[in-house]
Amino acid sequence: MNKNIFLILGVILAFFSSCQKNLKDIIHDTESATFIIYTYDEYGAPLGSGSGFFIDSDGTGITNYHVLDGAVKAMLKTSDGKEYEIDKVLASDKKWDIIKFSIIALSNQKFPYLEFATKGTEQGDRVYNISSPLGLDNSVTAGIISAVNRDVTDSDGNKYTAIQTDAAINAGNSGGPLVNTKG
Repeated sequence: MNKNIFLILGVILAFFSSCQKNLKDIIHDTESATFIIYTYDEYGAPLGSGSGFFIDSDGTGITNYHVLDGAVKAMLKTSDGKEYEIDKVLASDKKWDIIKFSIIALSNQKFPYLEFATKGTEQGDRVYNISSPLGLDNSVTAGIISAVNRDVTDSDGNKYTAIQTDAAINAGNSGGPLVNTKG
């Protein structure tokens, strides 16, 4: 009987561990869908940089609103070194600090992309940030979800609910994805 319990537990553990990717696979899959963004003013002078990621195969991207705020032109560079100009803002929300955009690319060109998690995030979940802090392409930091449903008030007095993580975040990480152990 004890042998059977250990066998069943082993099968269950093997099943659950197969649902999670190893870190190298997560990094490989995520970095191919992420990019660094360079912003410019009306004179072509650099304003700053940030990170972002594709959410569909057509090259629709997501970043933080503040990454593109005030920019007249923005270029992104993918992990394979290709550069694309941001074309149109498709949706934006300054309060939630998010912006969705399209890029100028060949009509039949396809891009690797990330899918949003379908399962709720829980405190203690392992997460990874893969982005470009300080212009350093595809840097990886790891952490856990420290809290969910954290009430936060921003510098403008706006209140919202956030997910808190202890993954290290630096200037230029803004807009990069936070991925779970399934990538």
